[in-house]
Order: sequence, then structure tokens, then C-alpha cells
Amino acid sequence: MKLTGKMVYEVRKQKGISQEELAILAKVNLRTIQRLENEINEPRDTTINLICEALQIDQNDLKSEVEEDDSGNLIQKLINVIFLIFLNVTIASFIIYLTVYNNANTYSRIGAFFLCILLPYFIVSLTRNSTSLMRLIKFGTGFILLIVFLLFQVKIATGIFSGAIPFSLIGLSILFYGDSIPFKK
Repeated sequence: MKLTGKMVYEVRKQKGISQEELAILAKVNLRTIQRLENEINEPRDTTINLICEALQIDQNDLKSEVEEDDSGNLIQKLINVIFLIFLNVTIASFIIYLTVYNNANTYSRIGAFFLCILLPYFIVSLTRNSTSLMRLIKFGTGFILLIVFLLFQVKIATGIFSGAIPFSLIGLSILFYGDSIPFKK
């Protein structure tokens, strides 16, 4: 609905109506019109109905034109999904490489431990507005796939004693309970 404000602005300018006049005609607050046109927030359906009646335009036309421009939004979502898949696979492969393989020494396991703490902490600090479950689904999938992979491909004892499973569980817990971590402002 981000383009709704732009559409209302263009129709209002074409008809030569000021924001004050539109607010009076639509029986809404002037500040509501200003917020709508500046795309500060999404209006309610009743507000859109009142504005469309005042501008004498069909609400379905407004919604169809907004939906036509959502194709760019679909491409953006696809890029985000591809990036998240790549990120999760990369995290899982780094942890497996640093902990499970034969040439993994103590230093590489310490590095994997720090990776499993600092990377989720960084993700939590960037996604404070996201819910815990959404953060876990988006960024914790790599840790979950790592645990499942180790349970079925490698012995459970190897996954536990190498540190891969405990480190992944630590990363998952930081992602899920990250809202309770205090951050300096």
C-alpha cells in the first residue's frame, strides 16, 4: 500500500484540491491526509473509502494500480529468500568444517564457538524489531539443518564431542532469546 499515498497525491493535484479541502470533503483529519501522502503509515480501509469518495475515484482502481507495482516487491522478496538460504548454508558449512572434520583442532573449534555466539548476536542487534520466532526461522535454519545433518550423517557422539551440536544450540538460543539481551544505545 506504499503507492496509495502517491496515487492520492496525483489525483488530488489533477483535480486541483488542496489537502485541507480534501480533509474537509473526506471528513478526515488533515494530518491523516498528510501522513498518507508522505507514506508515513498505511491508512485503514475506511479512511481509503472516504478519501476515494471525496476524490470521486473507484477504490478498486486504486488497489489494482498499487498491486500492479508489487512485482518489484516480489523480486525483492525472492532476492531476500535466496540470500537467506545462502547465508544459512554458509553458516552451517563453516561450523561443520571448523568442528567435525579430521583436521579440526582446538583453535578451529574455539573459532566455531565464537562464530556461533557473535554471528547470532550481530543478527539480533540488527533485527531488534523482529519477533523471536521469525528471527529463528529466517536465520536459525542453518543451525537447525546442521543439527539434523549431524544426527543422520555423523554419529551423535561425534557431533556432540566435536562441539558442533552444542555450538549450534547456543546460536539458536541467542537468536530466539535475543530480545532479553541488553544492548547499549
